Amino acid sequence: MIFASDLDLTLIYSERSMGSVPPEELVPVELYEGRYISYMTKTAMDRLEEVAGMAAFVPVTTRTPEQYNRIFAILERYRPVYAIVSNGGTVLQNGQPDLEWREEVQRALQHGCASHEEILARFGRISNEDWVRSSRLCDGLFFSIVVERDRLPVDAIEAFRGELSSLGWTYSLQGRKIYLVPNAITKGAALAYVKERLASAFVIGAGDSLLDESLLLASDAAFAPVHGELGVRYSEHPHIRFTGSTGIRASEEILNAAVERIRSERARLGAISI
Repeated sequence: MIFASDLDLTLIYSERSMGSVPPEELVPVELYEGRYISYMTKTAMDRLEEVAGMAAFVPVTTRTPEQYNRIFAILERYRPVYAIVSNGGTVLQNGQPDLEWREEVQRALQHGCASHEEILARFGRISNEDWVRSSRLCDGLFFSIVVERDRLPVDAIEAFRGELSSLGWTYSLQGRKIYLVPNAITKGAALAYVKERLASAFVIGAGDSLLDESLLLASDAAFAPVHGELGVRYSEHPHIRFTGSTGIRASEEILNAAVERIRSERARLGAISI
């Protein structure tokens, strides 16, 4: 059994995104340039330990390997064997890139996706320093662009989103970052690969953004915090269960539900084997 979960805004939260929480309930989980920048609650960390004791915990993130490695608490406390990073473009096994998966990704990128150069050129037609703070190509696979969200040219962005779709790329706005990702790179495809590697028959997935949708659809049971992109897009969904809580409390609700579902699935499988 697998518990595959997105990290930012699903399991871990910055001070800005967590909501109102007593400081004594928080545990720092990410260190960057000498300061803690992401947190989980003690309750969520304990629940995740329960989950990891009953299922293979697979962190899934759009972060690059270097950014993922900053989340020291996940690495040290739960020691996941597999992690999916770079939005599915890279699978880590015991911290090292899985070369077989990387080759599959490179083959997929040869079909149906415009080049990085073309996407960057088209984005350059609408971007300017008034709202774009920085941009970079991550892991040689996709673009991460830091923006001033309240200054986005909404009409131009919507037109650009349509262009991307026809070019085999996806647009996602998460907080102050825009992600431009080739359709060939998905968390769901990487999860299917890890599922096969682990010979697992059942997957519980969790995630908040549109980039997590493929992950959730590839899972047998799916959970999403109501505050994310998916919660904004869908008032309800036939496959995804949304939390009632927002902010960091949503992580506790998701993990409580995951514990319950794992236990019920284990009981069901036990009954079948009798």
